Amino acid sequence: MDNLSPRKDATGETARLGRVGITAEGRLEQEKRAGQGERLLQRQGRQNMPDIHIAYPVLGYAAVDEDVRNWVNAIADTFDVEMASLLHEADMMGEAADEGRYALHGSCTVLRPSREAASLVFEIWTYTGGAHGNLDIITLNYSLITGQRLDFVDIFGDVDKALSLLSSNSREVLSRRLAGGRMDQWIVDGTAQDVNNFASLGLTSQGVRVYFQPYQVAPWAAGAQAVDIPLEALMRAKPFLTLWDK
Repeated sequence: MDNLSPRKDATGETARLGRVGITAEGRLEQEKRAGQGERLLQRQGRQNMPDIHIAYPVLGYAAVDEDVRNWVNAIADTFDVEMASLLHEADMMGEAADEGRYALHGSCTVLRPSREAASLVFEIWTYTGGAHGNLDIITLNYSLITGQRLDFVDIFGDVDKALSLLSSNSREVLSRRLAGGRMDQWIVDGTAQDVNNFASLGLTSQGVRVYFQPYQVAPWAAGAQAVDIPLEALMRAKPFLTLWDK
């Protein structure tokens, strides 16, 4: 998280005007950012509950900003419920639970494929015990014309073909990057033609970026993976080109 001085906005949430976001392993080019600022949802200093910090952007589109704010709060609420249950179970079993070590931290990078669309890439880190924390990369794609959150069917006219092309292109890149050109079983399973394998999909100015979770295509030590696929390679899937200003 950036070390920036927060200020309170009219909603009572913390607004920040600095840069937010973590690009995947620092490898990906910096995307053009657009928006009016950022906010920081904070829940801290609560008795027997872990801290939560989630930074998220404000794009200046009312419907989009409301949806993002609601989504971020839902993430925090879900974590609170899960942690309350975990801590209660530990207490009932007479186990010591160091809730001070538990936490949720989130940051966001904004991708802008065009004037018509935006992709928000959230990195949500949680720690609830164990050898290491957990990382989830979650994308939210929006039409800036309608304010609608875009599902897979709103991006590609032919979903089956899109899954086929995303699978084959991702496998080719990941096999070279992670397995010396071999088709490792981890990669095969993690890039199978299942929409759940491509749920974290961002739109870039050049095409799409597929984010793979830790353990999805490689061991934890390899980290999360991201694969850029140019729009030209996906044309047979009938992408809705207005999302790319085409």
